[in-house]
Amino acid sequence: MDIEIHKSISDLTGKKTLSFPEKNIVPPTMPYLWTTTDSRNSALSTLAPVSVALVGASAIHGDKNLQSFFKSFHPPSWAIRDVRLYTALDVATIAPLGYASYLVYKNGGGFDYSDTTAALGIYGLNLVSGLALIPAFKKKNLKWIAINAGIVAATAIAASGAFGKIDKMAGYLIAPYALWTTYYANCCSKRPSS
Repeated sequence: MDIEIHKSISDLTGKKTLSFPEKNIVPPTMPYLWTTTDSRNSALSTLAPVSVALVGASAIHGDKNLQSFFKSFHPPSWAIRDVRLYTALDVATIAPLGYASYLVYKNGGGFDYSDTTAALGIYGLNLVSGLALIPAFKKKNLKWIAINAGIVAATAIAASGAFGKIDKMAGYLIAPYALWTTYYANCCSKRPSS
């Protein structure tokens, strides 16, 4: 006759929450805890991508010459020409990235795991590449803009896939940004009509 010995897992209040046999010591699912520290950290994580978007927007909005270059830069008829609409879409798609990166950090075990470190490294490369577009626009270097936009799109797609493997919600949150940067890279690969 097989006798099973049961142990219990208690929550923070000491109440019995789950029983399982000793031979299966790890419960089937770990409890998911979100604390006020997590809320603070996710809010702080959101500041990085939003800051990148706002720095880029302010660089374009503050320079009338750069605005006219930006408008002439998108020759396809389907491309967005209104700088304000473009900026709004840019900020709207980039805003969830910080929260998504925090979900990956928290649920992926932090920098102790190579897949989490790689995913966050790709995300960091994406942010740096996005910032590198500002000097390219200021110099009006079309080749540099097109190459950099391709790097931004490629790292956004890679980050979306890497985030999705660690936390599905994080992958879903970054997917609109990956689509937006792909659209942007496609626009940048077109040369303005002379």
